[in-house]
Amino acid sequence: MARQTALARHLRLRQPGLDPVILGSGPAVDDVCGEVPLIELPSMGRAGRYHGEPAHPDMLAAITAMTHAALAGLRPRVVVHDTLVWPTVERAASLVGARQAICLRPRRDLAELLARPDSPLRRMDFVFVPADPTRNPQFSQQLEAAGIPAVWTGPVFRTAVAGAAETREKLGVSPEARLVVVMSGGGRGNGAEAREHFTCSLDALSRLAEPGLAVLLVLGPMFRSRVEIPTGFPHPLTVLRGSRELPDVLNAADLVICRGGYGSLHEATAGGARVLAVPAERNFDDQRARIEQFATDTACELVESTIPEDLAVQIRRALKAGPVPSGATTLRHEALDQVGERLVHLSRQDGDVSQGLAEQFTYR
Repeated sequence: MARQTALARHLRLRQPGLDPVILGSGPAVDDVCGEVPLIELPSMGRAGRYHGEPAHPDMLAAITAMTHAALAGLRPRVVVHDTLVWPTVERAASLVGARQAICLRPRRDLAELLARPDSPLRRMDFVFVPADPTRNPQFSQQLEAAGIPAVWTGPVFRTAVAGAAETREKLGVSPEARLVVVMSGGGRGNGAEAREHFTCSLDALSRLAEPGLAVLLVLGPMFRSRVEIPTGFPHPLTVLRGSRELPDVLNAADLVICRGGYGSLHEATAGGARVLAVPAERNFDDQRARIEQFATDTACELVESTIPEDLAVQIRRALKAGPVPSGATTLRHEALDQVGERLVHLSRQDGDVSQGLAEQFTYR
């Protein structure tokens, strides 16, 4: 959602012929999208079961009807998916004659996805990858071997709007304090795994006697668990749930402790903060490999041990290293402009309903 928000903001500024609207679902949608127009839909992905019980068929039918109604009401010229393609949305977009594109984040199950007879990648009118081909040679080769032309845009992520001093004042953090931000990211940053990350990080920080530290805990809109604050925590501690202004917060930080997700690493390393990243196990991407890539040309370090004593040593070392040299990562506007031009071109074409598409998906 953060990546699509960054793309939509760019298109609003640089492509006046486009009027992007975000369709999404879940508690993070409104919090992340900000000023971009939004229609929130129920999640087909989460509708299958409620509290361990199968969802009622009428509920699934209603969700499907709402998705079709949203697309029929908007009558979009182009629909842009991100990494995953929900059959409900693809079918609804096809039935209103929209062209379809996908922002395809590099994923390690690409071969499996391409091998599926119903793989949606082959039906997309435009595929663009928010990364660099030199960092993902196998992914690039797989797409080429499958005959899927893709435009590699370079990274797409949200960037800070407010200055560091303004953000610190808003947070109540003095200019002299060294601000440490602990976050678990979006996506799956909402359960026991995220809670353990927060617990280990706070435990490690509680072992530091460094003067002038201020700690900011960003739970993220998906987090619904509780965080145990160590007794006698020695530093001023602020807890935030939302993430709409997260790029501003990260830009004002001296040190960020995060996971190895796409958005987390790009947004955390875009400012002047040093980053300690803890890889999480994911099906679609290899967070350890991504962190190791970032460590080659950014102030990002892989956290090898989350044992509080070990992590405290690594935090202390990162704080002593001081500010990061200038040269922050930025959006590659020229590449995104190319994406915008392609989307404008697609918007001027009439789509056709693929033969047999209406019968291809069955909703139960």
